[in-house]
Amino acid sequence: MGQQFEYQLNQPIEGLERSYFTVKELTQRVKKLVEEGFSLLWVEGEISNLRHAQNRNLYFNLTEEEASIKAIIFNDQKDREIVSYLQNGLKVLCWGKLNFYPKTGEVYLIVRRIELLGNGYIEFKKQQLIKKYQHLFAPDRKKSIPSFPKKIAVITSIFSAALQDFLKIASERWEIEVLVYPSRVQGEGSEKEIVQAIKDINLHFYDVDVIFITRGGGSAEDLAPFNTEEIILGISESKIPVVSAVGHEIDYTLCDMIADKRCPTPSAAAQEVIPDKHKWLEKLEHYKKKYKQFLDIILSKKQNKLYQIQLALTERSPFNLLHSLEKDLKQKFYRLNVLLNEVIAYKERKVLNQKISLRRYHPAETLQREFDRLQNYRRRLELSFENYFQFCESRMNSLKSLLASLSPLNILERGYSIVRKLETKKVVRSIEEVQVDEVLEVKLSKGSLLVKVLKTEE
Repeated sequence: MGQQFEYQLNQPIEGLERSYFTVKELTQRVKKLVEEGFSLLWVEGEISNLRHAQNRNLYFNLTEEEASIKAIIFNDQKDREIVSYLQNGLKVLCWGKLNFYPKTGEVYLIVRRIELLGNGYIEFKKQQLIKKYQHLFAPDRKKSIPSFPKKIAVITSIFSAALQDFLKIASERWEIEVLVYPSRVQGEGSEKEIVQAIKDINLHFYDVDVIFITRGGGSAEDLAPFNTEEIILGISESKIPVVSAVGHEIDYTLCDMIADKRCPTPSAAAQEVIPDKHKWLEKLEHYKKKYKQFLDIILSKKQNKLYQIQLALTERSPFNLLHSLEKDLKQKFYRLNVLLNEVIAYKERKVLNQKISLRRYHPAETLQREFDRLQNYRRRLELSFENYFQFCESRMNSLKSLLASLSPLNILERGYSIVRKLETKKVVRSIEEVQVDEVLEVKLSKGSLLVKVLKTEE
């Protein structure tokens, strides 16, 4: 077919009948081929270019290596829980129908259902269970772990390396009884075995102080049993405290969240929960030394108290009592003598003050004080009048200077004159105010003139 098509293209087109499609015809033909050629179908791919439109529809691309197809989830067909979890890079399985849009020439997958695949599905189910049993994860529901457990139970695979590490560390740290309850820790149905082990230990081994659930690291699928609803309910119903040590430090499962204590690894669980006898021996030795020091301090205090009692008995002897009374009597006599001298001195000061007071109010003294005060007032009044007269003289001189500067006579001194009506003495300011042959008075700086108007000019 390809060779035939290539042959036809190489032939001259002159004389050939031209058969063609319009764009509308071609797009309608393609739309029919796409929409009728494919019924409802499942498509697997990775989400990219995820975006939420203003009309609340969800647009994204399903990609795989170098292939890509556009997809739409309409607002009325959304699964709210799953859609809120969608993000770029997530692997999904979409069920829907292909649709071709002639205006843009693009093919869209109209998604009616979407399922998460791989780790995305596991994480989604995990978040759903966290939301559903949120009340069971509250810190106040956690049971305290005994500081010195006598017997512990370990739920794990009997052949796992995690168990061997746990037992090795436990035996090195403390002499403790360990009950190993074999159970599958991965694969379908293993969560039910773990829950049954928890129930059996609670029912038949009531002397167990702590239950450990352990396993080594693994993929998300390997750890899936520890992210199930059964694990949440089984651990929450245990009356014995449960320690979760599942996977590595970066792994965080629902088993870790619901347990009364979470340890990053099985080895860490043994180290954190089982006490270290070597450290406790060191502590006991330390406490022994502290107790000895404490006893030494108490003994020293008792000896000091005994010494104080001996001193008290010595002080209470009759001779010491007489000596104390004599000393006390001398002190009181001395204090009485000092007090008497103080009283006498006080009385003398009081008499002296009264003499001074009488002298102060004597008539001659009073007249002298009033005379001195009158002289003082006189001097102040004279000074006040003198200052006032100087101020008035200065003010008057200032006003004279101002009046002289504003006087019209000063203008006349510079050669100017003032023309006035002879009879009314009205100052003439314009030629319109005088008439020809009218007699006027011209005021000069020295004297005045009588002049006759011969002619007026503008």
